[in-house]
Amino acid sequence: MHGWRSLLFIILYGGSVTAFAADWHVQSGPQRTVMIELYTSEGCNSCPPAERFLNSLADNPRLWQTYIPLAFHVDYWDYLGWRDRFARPAYSQRQRDYARVLRARTVYTPEFFVNGKEWRRSLFAGMPAIPADETGVLKLSLQHTQLSASFVSAQGNPGPLQLHVALLGMGLTSEIRAGENAGRHSEHEFVVLAHAQINSENAHWQTSLPNVTDIRPTRRALVAWVSAPGNPAPLQATGGLLP
Repeated sequence: MHGWRSLLFIILYGGSVTAFAADWHVQSGPQRTVMIELYTSEGCNSCPPAERFLNSLADNPRLWQTYIPLAFHVDYWDYLGWRDRFARPAYSQRQRDYARVLRARTVYTPEFFVNGKEWRRSLFAGMPAIPADETGVLKLSLQHTQLSASFVSAQGNPGPLQLHVALLGMGLTSEIRAGENAGRHSEHEFVVLAHAQINSENAHWQTSLPNVTDIRPTRRALVAWVSAPGNPAPLQATGGLLP
């Protein structure tokens, strides 16, 4: 999914095509947004509590302005008997990229990262801390299927950057019929349905949106973040629900 150059965004519902006609604009503030990544799997019997926490952010009044949640479903538990339809090898690789950068010995689920650092949620730590540093402003503009993005760093010229674009599915459910969670009714918010990354030397990007053809969320959201090449940790993130 990396390096897509022409990514027409369509969602196929029984052969029909739905595209966005209205313009859509979002931007971060200068303060660093709290980007919460959960690496999870429908085949992992310890993941449902972590997913319930992430799902609860759908009702948080600071969603999108302060908190940007994403659920990356990994594929390395599929062999246990249940194939997670949201899982992609690229999402497992992103988690391994974190392990490489952070010099971790292994990957596991459920695993949280907050702004690129591992975060272990406990009974006494309800939400990640909100950082006070200012990193810069990330702006997104969507016209029909064409996405424009720009980042103005608070530290001046940031050098080469990667823009990451993720299409999220909301209100998704699964009836799990095999594996460790057999018989469980699973509910998902903020599921990463598609992810692409695009390089830039000047912190400006033009691209089309990722393609999703086989999953029907009740709502969709678009999230983008910028990072340094070779490092998955976000420098700034923004996003919101799509019309």
